Amino acid sequence: MKLSIIVPVYNVQDYLKKCLDSLFNQDIETNEYEVITVNDGSTDNSLIILKELKDIYPSIKIFTQKNQGLSGARNTGIEKASGDYILFVDSDDYILKNSLKLIVDIAEERNLDILEFGAEGISETDSTVYISQSSTLKKILTGEEYLANISYMSSACNKLYNRMFLNNKNLRFMKGVYIEDIEFNTRAVYKATRIEAIDTIVAHFLQREGSITRTNNAAKTKKMIYDIHTVLSSIDQFNETTISSKSIAYIPIKKRTCALISTMLLRVLTDIDDYKIKKDIFNKLKTQNLYPIPYQTDDKKKDLFRWFSNQNFLFSLTCKLYCLKNK
Repeated sequence: MKLSIIVPVYNVQDYLKKCLDSLFNQDIETNEYEVITVNDGSTDNSLIILKELKDIYPSIKIFTQKNQGLSGARNTGIEKASGDYILFVDSDDYILKNSLKLIVDIAEERNLDILEFGAEGISETDSTVYISQSSTLKKILTGEEYLANISYMSSACNKLYNRMFLNNKNLRFMKGVYIEDIEFNTRAVYKATRIEAIDTIVAHFLQREGSITRTNNAAKTKKMIYDIHTVLSSIDQFNETTISSKSIAYIPIKKRTCALISTMLLRVLTDIDDYKIKKDIFNKLKTQNLYPIPYQTDDKKKDLFRWFSNQNFLFSLTCKLYCLKNK
């Protein structure tokens, strides 16, 4: 078995068929890969649709569990996988026609731990929202070199992972948090010894209205903010305890951490009407020596916001005004 495709499924009845159809509209023999679907406690018709699709595609494997979130479903998929390589596909996304053979062949021939490929963000009206492409120009890099030189996408769904590499390095997704991909890939990329990127577009990622990054739900917004803090804290601790300060990866990971801090503080500023949350986040960052935000991020907009948020009095005053406005 060359490839295991892991598809977490949770209340995606409107998107599931398109996703799974795309996984079988490929140029790789069906006996060379498996599609592992993990029904993560869906309460809509997703499981019914899965069973109907299994009648069409008998090689689909269905596992059902109580809801554990995206991370838990992916981790279950890893445990059930038997392919040499693993591809994560979210159930509202899809893979472009006849794309799998290319990436599997490259990963196999070059004995890669990770292969990154291009992806497009697509709106619900099929317009392109963004394009993410990186390339190592056919060079194989170590994880440290990759972190130092490649501006890679944080998603786990535009990468092919060697299954034995994931198991040998004990790489699993952090449970119970949003943006778990960022934390997972920081560790995975660093631990890789053979990693390559190609700029071929292989996947389309649906940008749904009402997703967690676009929600107006106050409780979800608060959770997102604290989850960002949990993730950036984990990354920073990994950097400080595992990576030498002399490593070429050390500063790039610090910059990624600081980019997350900027993202989090922007959400604190614009989306939170409780000033106590702002104070709590700042106290946590100060205790961790992460405020004032210590490193630039190589992103002009984030670095401008970093400068503004580092003006403690001005930023605090602006937060108070936003809180009053939001109330």
